[in-house]
Amino acid sequence: MNQGQNGSEYRGLENNLHKRHFGLVVVEVLGLLTVNVFALLGNVLICAAVYRKPSLRTITNMFIVTLAISDIIMAVTAMPLSIGALITNVWPFGHVACQIQGFLIHVLVFQSVQVITLTAINRNLYIVRPSFYKKIFTKKTTLFMIIGVIIISTAVMAALIFSLTTYFAFHPGKVICVVTFYSLSQSRFFTIIFSLVFIVIPFLVISFCYARVMQRIRTHKQEFKATRGILDFNSRLAREEDKLSKIVLAIILGFAACWIPCVAIDIADTTRDGWLPRQIYLLYTFFGFASCAINPILYGCMNKQVRNEIMCILKFWRK
Repeated sequence: MNQGQNGSEYRGLENNLHKRHFGLVVVEVLGLLTVNVFALLGNVLICAAVYRKPSLRTITNMFIVTLAISDIIMAVTAMPLSIGALITNVWPFGHVACQIQGFLIHVLVFQSVQVITLTAINRNLYIVRPSFYKKIFTKKTTLFMIIGVIIISTAVMAALIFSLTTYFAFHPGKVICVVTFYSLSQSRFFTIIFSLVFIVIPFLVISFCYARVMQRIRTHKQEFKATRGILDFNSRLAREEDKLSKIVLAIILGFAACWIPCVAIDIADTTRDGWLPRQIYLLYTFFGFASCAINPILYGCMNKQVRNEIMCILKFWRK
């Protein structure tokens, strides 16, 4: 491994960033900068909307705000460093910054997956078993759950990473700092464990929860048709919760659409002798960072209350 003033360089993968023509550099930098701006401003607006409007301070929105805060941290710390690397063609921030970026990316993404899984469980219990839900999900217990998930996921990810490697290195294809391994077998072991914990198990839990939620939503629709639209207050409230469940489902599917290709690229990378094309690696990073920008777009567009509050905030800023 070559390590110099510009930080750790990824062993074995040639840095071809300097071979890009100026137009490609501009396109890649502007693309990632756009994702960065949308992720930062969008998630700040979501947090501001929930803070300003008391009716939005619900238990479900505690999970949404937690995801938004993770995305804000990613947009403030990790993304600008990758933009700098795209501009300079190297990693210009030093070894310590590389370690911080690499660890933050892994931990924040892992935390987000656990929070999303917890959100799916929350929606399942609220819709399917409301009496049991009230015993478990209060604002106080939900806060403890979120803190617990953050602490545990950070500890698990740290243990997994540092038991297999001692440093992160700049990957010129992905333009982020990634974990390095002493052997291909360790790399494959990490990828398998990470895929199971990060994708397979959460996906199974989320699928189970939302299969039950969607079944209950279909029942609500049938009841609505049976009454020919004449609903009492509880039925109308149930329909509002159905809408919220669909919004949360859209956020989950959006997150999965961004990260499943990334995991697929990682798996493909460990099952071949050579390197994948640089464009594939860069697509990996764009997908990963884009996951931080889609939540405010989906939540802001699909939730009328949030959308109206964001419009009020934007109008206030324009004055």
